[in-house]
Amino acid sequence: MFIVIRESRHSDTPAISEVVRNAYTSGVFNAWLNALFHEVTFQSIILVAALLFILFSVPLFYCIVAVPIVLVMIFVCIYGSLLMKVGQLLYEKKVEKCWVAEVYEPFFHTKKPKNCWYKFTTEEMIKTDEIQVNGLNKKIIGTVAVQKHNHLDACGWLFRLAVDERYRRKSVALKLVQTLKTWCHENRYNYIECVMSECQEGARQLFNEAGFDIKQLYHKQLFTNAISLQMFQLRCEVRQTFN
Repeated sequence: MFIVIRESRHSDTPAISEVVRNAYTSGVFNAWLNALFHEVTFQSIILVAALLFILFSVPLFYCIVAVPIVLVMIFVCIYGSLLMKVGQLLYEKKVEKCWVAEVYEPFFHTKKPKNCWYKFTTEEMIKTDEIQVNGLNKKIIGTVAVQKHNHLDACGWLFRLAVDERYRRKSVALKLVQTLKTWCHENRYNYIECVMSECQEGARQLFNEAGFDIKQLYHKQLFTNAISLQMFQLRCEVRQTFN
């Protein structure tokens, strides 16, 4: 079985959208857990309980229903903000170049991806080595894109890095980032930058292995000013060196 890293085509758009949407919304639970320990969560619970008691004459004891109400509201807000982020990534940003990871598997494959071994290759290598792929099902499982930096010259902005949850820990994301770095190097970019949140634990090791360093830390508001995430802006040097 193979995973092919290649440039995206127009026909890949629906599959890319699905991978990005699923990848970003899979982090909603971690973001929600992080929000539970914010001071504003406890303040919101008290406020909802007071409203139930004063406006709706709910007995004070039963005002504990404010707890699940607030928790559900926070979850919905975070989920909605992530969906908005996905829409921005897919439809608002101008893509300079995009790549996908496409898995080649048997149609009636029963093993879980985490229990399988995959060989990384390219479409050119499949043709050159005359690898037999007839009878294999093709499916896009990952993607990454780059655009020109909005504020810096000769600098690329890495975004829309996403991998199907079932195929993580297979170095798919690392191969995608390395492919993007090679392209940026060949096209005379000096740096690549990107951002990740404190909830993306797995991404920290990935970008460290790919040669990224922390440039700055900042907080980003989620949906309202009440909920925020710590963000890490990363940078990697890819400029050509001359002896």
